[in-house]
Amino acid sequence: MRGMFGGMVRLLSVAALTILLSSCYIPDKFKGELRISRYGDWAITYEGDVIYAPILHDYANGTITPENELERHNNIYKDLVRDIAVKDLKKVGKGRFHLKYERGGRLGKVQLTSLLRRDARLISLKSNEDGTIIIDANGVKASDAQRMAELGIGMEGEFRITTDANVLRHNATEVRPFGQYRVYIWKIENALSSTPTLVMLRDPDPSRPL
Repeated sequence: MRGMFGGMVRLLSVAALTILLSSCYIPDKFKGELRISRYGDWAITYEGDVIYAPILHDYANGTITPENELERHNNIYKDLVRDIAVKDLKKVGKGRFHLKYERGGRLGKVQLTSLLRRDARLISLKSNEDGTIIIDANGVKASDAQRMAELGIGMEGEFRITTDANVLRHNATEVRPFGQYRVYIWKIENALSSTPTLVMLRDPDPSRPL
């Protein structure tokens, strides 16, 4: 009876997590860096794992079987690999994929860019009319983080932002000088770690007006 009750609690926890994180990829064992100039030119690299959260419910309730597991993972693989910024992708198993991702661009005067994309956001870049640029990672609520820990789902890695811009505020765990740039570093130990956030002020580029 105790084993049955424990299994039911685990199943309900996964179901709740899946609802809250539907269409989300959870980063783990990763290194990521965003390089962004004071003019709003940016480039991002990511290498590490991503876990497709919705499939966890299917593993928990037994709807993933040896007959359909490969097809389900192939469908997730196809969803990820259609993005031209994905440079390498490998299946690890249990909804986990190893990903290499590279993308760049220039933010418009008012623009929202989400990476990987809006329905699978790991981080967003938002430029505003007042010249501020807000960089935010996709956070996990404390209650969801606790469920993730109970289910053995990790979120560990390091994220960096390198910029020469005037940074108004941030919550980096470490800041290092690098020539005319500063490197803002976040050490992510688990899902309860602070979600990376940085706000900078863009300089006008006289040679490329917006």
